[in-house]
Amino acid sequence: MTDRPPSPSTPTVASAIANTGPEDRVLATTTQLTDSIETALGCRLDETVLEDLLLELDRHDYVEWVTVSRGGDHVWDLSESADRIGDAIATVVIERIRSWLDIDE
Repeated sequence: MTDRPPSPSTPTVASAIANTGPEDRVLATTTQLTDSIETALGCRLDETVLEDLLLELDRHDYVEWVTVSRGGDHVWDLSESADRIGDAIATVVIERIRSWLDIDE
């Protein structure tokens, strides 16, 4: 048997969300986020509803609106979003557990 090179890996869909800039910020347009969520979850999203949600998350500092693309899409900085949302969820869970256990601070 001759030596053969390994088979190429299974192609994957490239992520629509990219790390860019000097700080490796995670930037994505609303359209890219919609496509990425639809691909990951296998469901259809209303892009305008997602954009309204993102605007509300921006008001509460969970995401950061950066600019509007040439195509008219909002561009979002999601670099800190996972940590910010995770911290908010953890705070609510801790408060709920404290109330269940009747613990005062």
